[in-house]
Amino acid sequence: MTRVLYFDCFSGIAGDMTCAALLSLAGAERELRRALRGLPVRGYRLSVEGAVSAGLAGTRFSVKLSSRKASARNFPEIVSLLKRSSLPTGARSRAVACFDLLATAEAKIHGTQKETVHFHEVGAVDAIVDIAAACFLFDLIGSTSAYCSVLPGGTGEARGSHGKLPVPGPATLALLTGATWRFGVGDGEMVTPTGAALLRAFEVSFERPPEMTVHGVGVGLGHREIPGRPNILRVVEGEPSSGAKGRDRVLEVEANIDDMNPQRFELLMERSFAAGALDVAILPATMKKNRPGWVLRILCPEERLELVSAAVFSLSTAIGLRYHACDRLKLARNVRVIETRFGRVRVKEATLPDGSLRPVPEYDDVKRIVRAGKATFDEVALETLAKWRR
Repeated sequence: MTRVLYFDCFSGIAGDMTCAALLSLAGAERELRRALRGLPVRGYRLSVEGAVSAGLAGTRFSVKLSSRKASARNFPEIVSLLKRSSLPTGARSRAVACFDLLATAEAKIHGTQKETVHFHEVGAVDAIVDIAAACFLFDLIGSTSAYCSVLPGGTGEARGSHGKLPVPGPATLALLTGATWRFGVGDGEMVTPTGAALLRAFEVSFERPPEMTVHGVGVGLGHREIPGRPNILRVVEGEPSSGAKGRDRVLEVEANIDDMNPQRFELLMERSFAAGALDVAILPATMKKNRPGWVLRILCPEERLELVSAAVFSLSTAIGLRYHACDRLKLARNVRVIETRFGRVRVKEATLPDGSLRPVPEYDDVKRIVRAGKATFDEVALETLAKWRR
């Protein structure tokens, strides 16, 4: 069965909430405890209990430490720790990838190298256990693709090892560039760096999920009360309808441009995608007075119009935009991760009307391997498709 997971981050996401929701969905507490015994860290006790937040019942997951002595580990130390563990191979690789994402984000915002980054909060025993447990449960469920809702940005400040920080925190925003946010929604920090890194390690999509038959719902509770809302994370498991076509409505935004240096289009496209564009096309055309020019055509969700238009006006010579709503009909799509001898490669699967699948290796993953000098483009693509067929 093709499994799809949908992370409904109504009240954000954190490491413990992710573990709780996935454990609630999988019902695999005994398997999780057995797996975590292979993690070479000590001085903690795992607590799993049913609880209630604002009248809604769910699972609460806690890592209770025997000592609150501060600990700070650097990235290589944590990778070494995880590689010494006896976690299943998939969970171990995903946990390493999660810390790699965190280290890269921290290095970026502090202007250093990821190998020298010292984790404080996420280097502690409870955070390591949270990430290892979440990766184990995600792989145990065995979803082929995952989607995520709009994220609440929160309000106020969060306190970390560097003092008070605005929310969402700098590392969280660096990890979730390209995600859809509602800033100013929620009280305090709603999305933690650990929660953000797990979403990226799970390779979630922020597009609308396909139509599906729901088979299960996991409800995880956070550890604080949020005024006016339950502090919950829901993870919905479902099976896409065979050959189902997704429907949605987007805006088609256009501008005619005939007086701009074409070198600027690269930055314009980059900023448009960062603002929420779904697609950007530049079409050659003949303008008035027989001038050669371009038609800039952008697809974006209706709620992203202001951000996308601001990017166009600030980076192009356009002085006006036209837009209209259009309906889209889409094939159901999933993403499957294939392990090759060159590394992990994501494969996009489109379900055709007859129920068959059309696979396409993710270009960015193939490009990363080719740039590393491990293989040619054709070698990576052919091996990936061969492994996918098996």
